Amino acid sequence: MANPRATLKQSDLTRYAKALRAAGIAEWRVEVLPTGKHIIIAGKVDEATAGPDPDELLK
Repeated sequence: MANPRATLKQSDLTRYAKALRAAGIAEWRVEVLPTGKHIIIAGKVDEATAGPDPDELLK
């Protein structure tokens, strides 16, 4: 019996990590559903690396 396909590849996880780090998000997790759908749940924003406040840019 062959091994099943991976539902979350390392390259996908690395891409998610780089994007979230660039956005200044300090805590996050990825949930993988049996259907193969990836759900990213973001937590705290790291104030040191976060970009400008979007509300301030609109003023």
